[in-house]
Amino acid sequence: MISVAALIAAFACNVGALFAGDITRSADTEAAITYRFSADDNALLDEIQKGCFQYFWREIGSPSALAKDRKNGPVSSIAAVGFQLSSLPIGVERGWITREQGAERAARILKTLIERDDNKKYGLYYHFPDLDTGGPSSHGYETVVSTIDSALLFAGAIPAGEYFGGEVVELTGRMLADANWRPFLVPKGGGRISMGWRPKDAGKPTGEGELLKYDWDHAGDEQRLIYFLACGAANPDHAVSPELYYRINRPVKRHGDLPEYVVTWNGSLFTYFFAHCWIDYRKLGLDDPSKLKVENIRVDWFENSRRAVLTHRQRCLEMREQFKTFADDRWGLSPCDGKPGYIVPAVRPNISNEEKWHDGTIAPYAAGSAIMFTPEESMAALRAFRGLKDDQGQPLVWRDPADGGYALADAFSLDLNWVSTDNIGIDVGPLLLAIENVRTGLIWNLFMQSDTAKRAVERLRSTR
Repeated sequence: MISVAALIAAFACNVGALFAGDITRSADTEAAITYRFSADDNALLDEIQKGCFQYFWREIGSPSALAKDRKNGPVSSIAAVGFQLSSLPIGVERGWITREQGAERAARILKTLIERDDNKKYGLYYHFPDLDTGGPSSHGYETVVSTIDSALLFAGAIPAGEYFGGEVVELTGRMLADANWRPFLVPKGGGRISMGWRPKDAGKPTGEGELLKYDWDHAGDEQRLIYFLACGAANPDHAVSPELYYRINRPVKRHGDLPEYVVTWNGSLFTYFFAHCWIDYRKLGLDDPSKLKVENIRVDWFENSRRAVLTHRQRCLEMREQFKTFADDRWGLSPCDGKPGYIVPAVRPNISNEEKWHDGTIAPYAAGSAIMFTPEESMAALRAFRGLKDDQGQPLVWRDPADGGYALADAFSLDLNWVSTDNIGIDVGPLLLAIENVRTGLIWNLFMQSDTAKRAVERLRSTR
């Protein structure tokens, strides 16, 4: 089978003239890729990673070992489980667990999900399984088979399979082989992938149902991860056409005189780093829709995310007079715990053209996960969060892993005098994986060496 390196090299040699609006790699981004952390930086990153790992090791159901959706909640989420599975190779490499412990935990999680028939449809999984059994939840959470949460589960499982081999890679292979993306295609928009499927009767999770009316139609990180995995499906009867990856919209905007980039629906930072937790866009470089006879701008997605993060940071700094939470080294909005409940910020430029600042509520994982693109700025933010004190001089946001804490609170607002007492799996997870990627490339390397990633790259780089 042709290697990813060979595919990338061949692609680089065949890129033609660029569109005027193509998003191409800059010298500043190349410098960010080669950034070197100091000894003090690495010491702090060690602490943060250990805290994040402890969440996925301790906050689990029994006997399932499925990770909690959130620390103070009653259910699991398959997206959190995806990050949990990818956390296990990191735990072994960092010396926090043994290889045998990691392999046993991964196998138990995968068996819990695979060996039930009532937690999936067409091989994709319900968003919120029961924490202890992996079956349907009775806690009143949404009953939906989610394409994005399934994608996060599959992406997260792949590095675990590649790392542990044996039973874990066999179970991961079974899960991926069962995933059939075709039934989730909707007729409108050229057959894009729906956001999910809902049963007509929640009590009959494998019975009749219908696709959700919304589909994945623009090229944010959630969308690209879904289409990448769907293109790389092992069973060709389960895979979708690679043209779909390139047909989804790539709207370009800019803020002031900052560089333009492809924007997402709400501009929250997770929409620029979720896929990058696994797909190594540093090495994929500029893509080329014209290879598959699709007219669209060419994008270097690593460059695109760096531009998006720097613009997002600038927007936060411009709001310092309105929100005292923001400062040069305090920034980063993304879905998180909020004082009134779960919140989803919106920051322009974006597709919706809305802004929702939620009283300056910062999610520390947002700037932290962006360390893949903005190592210097993100490192400064992590240090600021680590050192922030309350009126009594005690750590405001920091939860010391040496005392069993999970490193950083999920969110805080100085304007509201509020700090979350919770942690959320899909916030803890990208922070852990992003830091490991910039330090060692471990998760990037494991994911990209998989057959799924190699097939996806080959199909996306083919010529029609």
